[in-house]
Amino acid sequence: MKLSYGVVWREGTLPLATGKLDLGPRRLKLDGLADSHAVARDIGYESLTVVRVGRSSSDRIDGRPTVVLERRTGLPIAIAAVAQPSIVGEIAERLTALQLGASRRTVFVVPLRDGSQDAVRDLVAAGPPFDPEEAPGLDRHEVFLTANEAVFLFESPLGPAALEALLTEPELWHAANAWREHLTGPPRIAENVYAWERPAAGPDPTLLPPGLRNGH
Repeated sequence: MKLSYGVVWREGTLPLATGKLDLGPRRLKLDGLADSHAVARDIGYESLTVVRVGRSSSDRIDGRPTVVLERRTGLPIAIAAVAQPSIVGEIAERLTALQLGASRRTVFVVPLRDGSQDAVRDLVAAGPPFDPEEAPGLDRHEVFLTANEAVFLFESPLGPAALEALLTEPELWHAANAWREHLTGPPRIAENVYAWERPAAGPDPTLLPPGLRNGH
């Protein structure tokens, strides 16, 4: 299901844009015109760090309250409704719900003893000590190996909270004993300090209405 709103938005100090906001199940899209040029933004909900209602003078657009989106990378975006300023609250609520529903990645780095890579590969190849399909909220799980580290990736809309249920599994602790002789220290949670993704391909400009073809 996709929801659409007529909006104006400002990205950092870039020119004000007018167009529409589409809220899809995994991404939001902004399409419109700024200074007579077509502009578009395609943003995954997992890349949002903050969704808030901007009521300060610096957040407002032409005196109207906005929804402010802060991202891991890129300038913040302030969005105001065209027709009904009061609908900003609804947009913020929907975006917050979609943001919370987006998958979050948690990465554990486990230091390994020298020469243990083959033994650890065998342990990983045997599969996880839990059923991924039965793990609440778990969308994805991968394990990577280097000569000195094992890297565990968990992807879930619950973030690290999704792992709490796994920690209650007796099989997990039994499997941990098999790993113990290969470790040189405790697991560490990796910090996400940079993220980039290629935006979805935009529509063919020749298929757009004349007013959206780069101003021509």
